[in-house]
Amino acid sequence: MEKRELVFENLKRIKDYWVSTAVASLEPNADLIWSNVEDDIRELQKIVSTDYQKEAFEKVLSDIIMGVLHSALVMIDGGDALADKMKIDLVDFDTGESLKGNTALHEDFFGYLMDNE
Repeated sequence: MEKRELVFENLKRIKDYWVSTAVASLEPNADLIWSNVEDDIRELQKIVSTDYQKEAFEKVLSDIIMGVLHSALVMIDGGDALADKMKIDLVDFDTGESLKGNTALHEDFFGYLMDNE
């Protein structure tokens, strides 16, 4: 498996984990030890309670987290305001090889998601 794809796979796994964790937090007896906003989650539990509402919440969270990951990859690709101040890279520590390649990480990540969602 290509190194970029390994990164994309892990980013998807992170997204899926946090979406699942957030949806599970809507259950009344959920363990919220991971959260810094437990009171706010308890308020959401009162509002988001039907299966339909939980599915909508899941879709919204997934979309937001994908947007955050996309923005982070745009930053690594040099496509945002940070590029005016400095350029960063995603590098395999063992080989020193850049994972940027000849195509944009943020575009390839969305392609990966389309193939693997």
